[in-house]
Amino acid sequence: MNIRAETTNETKRDFPVEIYIAMVDALYADVRTFLFGALTAWVAALYAAYLTSDVVLDVFAVALGLVSLGRTIHIMSYRRARADVVTYEAAHRWERAYTVGANAYVFLLGLWCFASFALTTSVVAQLFSMSLVLAHMVGVTGRNFANGRFVDTQIVLLAIPVIAGLVVAGNIDHIVLALFFAPFFVSTRSVAARLRNILLDAVIAKRDVELLAARFDTALNNMPHGLAMFDATGRLVVVNARWGEMLHCDPESIRSGARIEAIVASYAESGVINPHDASRIMEMIRRRAGDRLMNRLEVETSERHIDVAFQPMENGGLVVVIEDITEKRRTEARMTHMARHDALTGLPNRIQFQERLELALTMRSDSDVLAVLFVDLDNFKQVNDTLGHPIGDTLLIEVADRLRFVVGETNVVARFGADEFVVLQSGVRTVNEVAKLAGRIIENLSDMFQIEGSTVVCGASVGIALAPRDGTDPDQLLKSADMALARAKAGGKGILHFYEEEMDRQAQARRATELDLRKAIHNEQLAVYFQPLLNLKTLRITTCEALVRWPHPTRGMVSPAEFIPIAEETGLVVELGRQVLRKACAACAAWPNEVRVAVNLSSVQFDRDDVVALVRDTLQATGLAADRLELEITETLLLQDSASILATLETLREMGVRIALDDFGTGYSSLSYLQKFPLQKVKIDRSFVRNLETDLRSVKLLQGVTRLGADLGLAVVVEGVETYAQMKLIDEPGVVTEIQGFLLSPAIPDDQLRILLSRSGAGLLKKVA
Repeated sequence: MNIRAETTNETKRDFPVEIYIAMVDALYADVRTFLFGALTAWVAALYAAYLTSDVVLDVFAVALGLVSLGRTIHIMSYRRARADVVTYEAAHRWERAYTVGANAYVFLLGLWCFASFALTTSVVAQLFSMSLVLAHMVGVTGRNFANGRFVDTQIVLLAIPVIAGLVVAGNIDHIVLALFFAPFFVSTRSVAARLRNILLDAVIAKRDVELLAARFDTALNNMPHGLAMFDATGRLVVVNARWGEMLHCDPESIRSGARIEAIVASYAESGVINPHDASRIMEMIRRRAGDRLMNRLEVETSERHIDVAFQPMENGGLVVVIEDITEKRRTEARMTHMARHDALTGLPNRIQFQERLELALTMRSDSDVLAVLFVDLDNFKQVNDTLGHPIGDTLLIEVADRLRFVVGETNVVARFGADEFVVLQSGVRTVNEVAKLAGRIIENLSDMFQIEGSTVVCGASVGIALAPRDGTDPDQLLKSADMALARAKAGGKGILHFYEEEMDRQAQARRATELDLRKAIHNEQLAVYFQPLLNLKTLRITTCEALVRWPHPTRGMVSPAEFIPIAEETGLVVELGRQVLRKACAACAAWPNEVRVAVNLSSVQFDRDDVVALVRDTLQATGLAADRLELEITETLLLQDSASILATLETLREMGVRIALDDFGTGYSSLSYLQKFPLQKVKIDRSFVRNLETDLRSVKLLQGVTRLGADLGLAVVVEGVETYAQMKLIDEPGVVTEIQGFLLSPAIPDDQLRILLSRSGAGLLKKVA
């Protein structure tokens, strides 16, 4: 920054305060020069007064002495008070006081010179006074150049009396000399201005350098990285505070001028870094002369992981930057652990298990058996539903701990997700050893768990695959163990099952069925058949149950028992259910008005579809009255979420749709369902009818169940009626509303059903008899 303006009060206000104070300091700077000049002027004035014996000059000598003394005292006062001069106002007060004293002094000198020429003829006195004025003129330039107005004022206060004295003297030589004084004074002013600008440049440059140095020091010591700079000879030039925080060492070892080799050796000797890393660092330093690119290496200290970057400089020096990457490495380690371990139990996850399995397969000897055991908890969903997910999570942690204990350190246990655990057993010789381990797993997981005051009984099933018998790669073994687990689960709870080839054939067949089913549903190739229900009071068909059938193009009619479970497991039942409901309602709309259609709804449809919207849209599209639609639900649906299921069923009931409970008496039968949910009909499962003709207890049981339903105001239907004798036993108490079974008709297409619906009641009764 260059300042070339005259320093008026206004322009000085524009200066940074530190520059203005520096200008004031320049006025008070050289006290010794001031004292010498003042003393010289006073002695000269005394001598001139002595030579001339003029009283006026005596007065001037005394006045100069007193003013010089006062100014000396003032300058010394400023030096004592300098520490408190930190504001513009304070500096301006001292500048103004100095200006008053200096102006008074120089004006007194000028008047003394005027008196020497005007009142005396002493050449010596005149010469002394003129010499002092000229000397002080030079002094003004050297001492007071910092203030332009001040210099101008002093030149005027000196010049006017001197020139006036020369003119008053009347000598032509004096007048000529007075004329020469004018350019001298102008030149003196110009010199003062140049000095003032030089001072300002120097002060501002010094301020900028100090400010830059302060900023650099602040940045250097507040940067997150440690930094050290070395010159071309390898000696330390600068190091920041962060360096010492990351690499603790004796401060003497990292002082300015220390050699880089000594610093590295000091760190190695103190154990901050190990000798191997010290050697690597020195090798990197030796390479700096021929390598201008940044190089990095990572070292591990006693406390941290440090990334060291070496950046050679053009002059042969070196900048070393260190970064603490300890937390970064810890985060990476945590992320690596999380990527390979289950977050809840801490067990290895599927990725790590497959790696361990692949390694075990590679290292397996020909005589060793390697086993993969798929472990699935039997009652985990029930625990989650009844006790809540926090208890379920705690149970999984407890199960993981028990599995670790049972499996031991030589084998691997992992969690694949939910309640699925997988064990890798290696180094065994016989299948019996594998079976024993599976038995211990089932036994330990069947014991009770005490969790937050609750007693939890879990249990487990295990599917087992062996290598190389059941597969030689990880995917095949896991697939085989999973199929064995499915067979174990199908057989009940707490069962272990080894993989068999037949399972794979069944799995392949199931996969083919699934693919064909997807295609058939997409093309709406599944048909809807109807099985009529006979009303025992009117001996007429009042309801027909819609049943889906699959006429396969190559396999013929595929049993619903084969494809319905697949549809439910894969979610295909949602679209299948939509198609069946639409086709059934459309068919019913063409039947006699007193005949209803009954459609089964899967629990999966309630989970994944908006049943209310589906029914409303279907009724509107087909034009079927709501009271002619009967929706059949199973007891398993009512177990899932009573609140939401109840709300859905009540909404359907308000629409006019009838609700029937299918297969009552199987599964999780509970009489509370008959009261809690908005049911109009209950269908008694065919298992109650099977032994009806030969077992009196079956008759009593059936009659008791049907009477209970009737007493609750429900229409009662008995399924699976195949003989006239069964019908008579069922109808004897007079509480059963309808029967359904082969006695009347199996499931038939709509065109055949219409023929049946056209018959009279007597004709139907005759057919039944």
